[in-house]
Amino acid sequence: MVKLLLLVIALIAGIIVSPDLAGHQGYVLISFANQTIEMSLTTLIIVAIAIVAIFFVLEFILRRLFSFGSSTRGWFSGRQVRKARRNTAEGLLKVAEGDWKTAEKMLSKSAKYSDAPILNYLAAAEAAQGLGKTQQRDQYLQLAAEQDTENLAVSLTRAKLQIRQQQFEQALATLQDVHQHNPRNPMVLNLLQQCYLQLEDWKALQALLPHLTKAGVITAAEEAQLDIQAQCGQMHHLSQQSGSDGLISYWNGMNRKDKHNPALVACFVKQMIVRHADSDAFPILRDAIKKNPEQNLINLMPQLTLPDRHPAIVSLQDLLANNSNNPALQSALGQMLMADNQWQPAKDHLQKAVAIRPDVTDYAHLVATLEQLGDKQAAAEVSRQALQLAKPDQA
Repeated sequence: MVKLLLLVIALIAGIIVSPDLAGHQGYVLISFANQTIEMSLTTLIIVAIAIVAIFFVLEFILRRLFSFGSSTRGWFSGRQVRKARRNTAEGLLKVAEGDWKTAEKMLSKSAKYSDAPILNYLAAAEAAQGLGKTQQRDQYLQLAAEQDTENLAVSLTRAKLQIRQQQFEQALATLQDVHQHNPRNPMVLNLLQQCYLQLEDWKALQALLPHLTKAGVITAAEEAQLDIQAQCGQMHHLSQQSGSDGLISYWNGMNRKDKHNPALVACFVKQMIVRHADSDAFPILRDAIKKNPEQNLINLMPQLTLPDRHPAIVSLQDLLANNSNNPALQSALGQMLMADNQWQPAKDHLQKAVAIRPDVTDYAHLVATLEQLGDKQAAAEVSRQALQLAKPDQA
């Protein structure tokens, strides 16, 4: 613009001054090498102005040409970006629809011109896994990580896909690295919980539980339930690795609150029965039933194989003295008396049990007791009642 203004000023000046110079044109001699050029001063001014004007015109033409090339490249580039946006949006829809093949193709091809290529690669990784292409999935995840090496979404996506593929050890390695930098992230904690459960890493799960509750991933009730599951899991492992001695050592190390938890008592007793340490389990089970006569605990009493059943029988009789309407106690005592060959009192307690709460298993025990007593007719009648209970009338 400035150059154009200068050119116009020069032309106007030439028009104004040229009449005055018409009679006084002057003389200019230009000599170079063996050549000489002669002209009037007026002619020189006109030539100079013409040359400048030619340069201005050439510059204008060249600038327009370059501008056209740039706008053309910008148009093509903008077209590729717009196409990439459409393909990305459609590819994400295909992921949601489960059309993995189309999704992978559209997302991977449009990643180069995408506004957020990291999203393309993450979604393409999910599509590749849907096709069973684990190696290709990892390549997409690596490309996503190269976009932003500190991006939490990449690590979480990798862990989620590994868990979905049941690659729990690999997922755990991914999450443990992320957890160091994001110790309170709810998603990281939730995925760690899933890995620990699947890998049966009970100690690690138990240590994680308070953090899960604090982050709002689980409720206090869920924490209590998972704690029971974790401790029962540890007892199972100890039973296999260290036998009854390891179980007893673990039990002795538990706090008082856990020792009074019926679910944990039941886990301990069951594992002790597996290890044939019934006599060691009996006093713990007996004391637990006295404090909390829950059915799950009472049902374990007849499962104990004891060299002397008398203490167990006496313990159940004492409990029944204050709670004669408890069908679980009546049944457990009846079974203990059966094992001790005391058929008549066993029959009495089993009859009371089914009278309070009809149960197919108790009916079966009662039938066996009646047969031992030689009362075939009563045994047949009880069998008929048990059959009716097992197969009620279908109206």
